[in-house]
Amino acid sequence: MPKQKADEQMIIDEALKLFRQKSYFNTSMSDIAGACGLQKGSLYHYFPSKEDLMKKVIKQVHEFFKTNVFAHAYDKSVPPQKRLENLFKSAEKIFLDDEKGSLLGNLGVETALMIPEFGELVRRFFTDFFHAVKTIYLDKYPEEIANELAERSVAEIEGSLMFSRVFNDHTYLQNTTKRILNRITSAPKQSNTEKVPD
Repeated sequence: MPKQKADEQMIIDEALKLFRQKSYFNTSMSDIAGACGLQKGSLYHYFPSKEDLMKKVIKQVHEFFKTNVFAHAYDKSVPPQKRLENLFKSAEKIFLDDEKGSLLGNLGVETALMIPEFGELVRRFFTDFFHAVKTIYLDKYPEEIANELAERSVAEIEGSLMFSRVFNDHTYLQNTTKRILNRITSAPKQSNTEKVPD
């Protein structure tokens, strides 16, 4: 008997937690059904396969980031330094949340490499992440430099997130966030320089 009434959203939420805790490949449909208080067979009424469920999970995480993180980049009523701070501080808070943290870091890349049908969904997430960061840098730097800074910033965040998890030390991610914010706070008001800041 179900311990509570399950619906598609609850299943997606429970799957996200399990995928983050155990990895996609080590989580079975039985694990997800158990977390939702369902029989395994009942789970297939909602999702025909684990791959279909993972696609919904990736899309939900992406939409959550678009609304709660990337949206900061496009709020032109806020100065660029503050927009970048809001974006990365919001992302940092989500990344460091053990229960609801982002799926689309190393786990997203791993699944995209192993299961190509996930690849396009993961690429869309990172494309939106990159574009949001670049949009802010464009207020301070020419496009070529803004492009490079955005690429570097997203790559550094993902690398420091991996280090934070491997060493169980959040300071790697927090220090990276500080370095990224320093690049825009130290930028000249009208930068036409060809040099990319450190």
